[in-house]
Amino acid sequence: MKNIKSLLMGILPLFTLGACENFLDEKPDQTLVIPQTLDDFQALLDAEPRSMNSSSKMGFLASDEALISNNLLNLMTLEESGAYFWEKDIYPPDNAGVDWAFSYQKIFYANNVLEGLLDYAPKTQEEERRALELKASARFYRAMGHFSLVQQFAEPYVPNQTQQKGIPIRRDADINASSPVFPLREVYDFIIEDLEFARTELPDFPEIPTRPSRWAVEALLSRIFLSIQDYEKAFEHSANALAIRNSLLDFNELDLSLRYRFSRFHKEVIHYNKMYSGRFTVNNQMVINPEVYELYDSLDLRKTVYFSSSPVKGMYSLTGRYTGDAFLFTGLATDEVLLDHAEAAARLGREDQALNDLNYLLEHRFQSGAFTPLVGVSGKELLRRIIEERRKELVFRGIRWLDLRRYNQDPDLAITIDRSWNNSESILLPNSEGYVFPIPPRELRWNDLL
Repeated sequence: MKNIKSLLMGILPLFTLGACENFLDEKPDQTLVIPQTLDDFQALLDAEPRSMNSSSKMGFLASDEALISNNLLNLMTLEESGAYFWEKDIYPPDNAGVDWAFSYQKIFYANNVLEGLLDYAPKTQEEERRALELKASARFYRAMGHFSLVQQFAEPYVPNQTQQKGIPIRRDADINASSPVFPLREVYDFIIEDLEFARTELPDFPEIPTRPSRWAVEALLSRIFLSIQDYEKAFEHSANALAIRNSLLDFNELDLSLRYRFSRFHKEVIHYNKMYSGRFTVNNQMVINPEVYELYDSLDLRKTVYFSSSPVKGMYSLTGRYTGDAFLFTGLATDEVLLDHAEAAARLGREDQALNDLNYLLEHRFQSGAFTPLVGVSGKELLRRIIEERRKELVFRGIRWLDLRRYNQDPDLAITIDRSWNNSESILLPNSEGYVFPIPPRELRWNDLL
């Protein structure tokens, strides 16, 4: 009974958790019917209101990219402001926790599709092929859900350590199933196993960018292997993704007079995902850390494409978003994969390849004719430059949190973050407990295996 309540308590409150989204889609009656057809299964995976194409926000809020004014902090939820200040008590009573509950909700729906497909008997070869693609898509989403959870609720992965504590793995949709915590390495093995299956059954390109594809699987594997510091695998999968397509936008061609400077599904978008929304999402009193803003060269178009003046004196807020609207982009895109490839190459001693990747990106970001290709950069200086470009290129996309969790294991790259801008005593030291968010207390009460 506890396990039944645990799952339901994690899902039922989602009717009210999202400020901008409802739990039910446009045809709510469909959600009351057990899915039986391939169209039913596809509808479950396509359901954006169920957060299938949304992802966590706490890591972004806790990282060193954004500064949030005290006025805006007063409008944010306890969970959001608690994440920003790395507090231990961040949930109101009986709150499910947005990042925790929505990630497991994504896994829940993926598992419902996988179990439904077990009983589905294809009548034609076309139906058999489509059923396999749906199975692969469901396993892609299940992998995304588990990966998001380990980045928020498990300690940073340390290579060759086998006793690190992970998270509960949900292999099925049975609400009576127990949910013990698995070792972190086993969780990653499970995630990778799902994606290895998905990459064999999905087409290279999706019908629409909100659906999985082999391109997206390779990009996600690149992100995952980079996060666990397996640079050979990161290099391999980023190369696979770039071999499918490696087109970049030329920022010289963007129209800065437009409210939204990027189209929603532009050519760099591999898989569309947005961050869970909150009061901070569109408020221009959330500003870029000046330390980051000052990294951009005056001829670097990202400085004007990404940012505009904020009402906060002397500060700048993000206006150029890869979502093409007001949401923050957390999906997979070519620029991230290119930087994955560059960093992995540099760490493996393939410095010419790393420089080629870096130059290819930057020539699409600087004013026409203003960029001089980098030559002769090597060793620690090359790695430093790649890390800096990751910080500038992937700003406000949730990637910095993943990077900090692994960089902190290197004394030369470790970062201490403070919130002195908010007249606060809050400091986040490298490898501190603040890099693991607390599991919602209600979940702890209902699941005694945690």
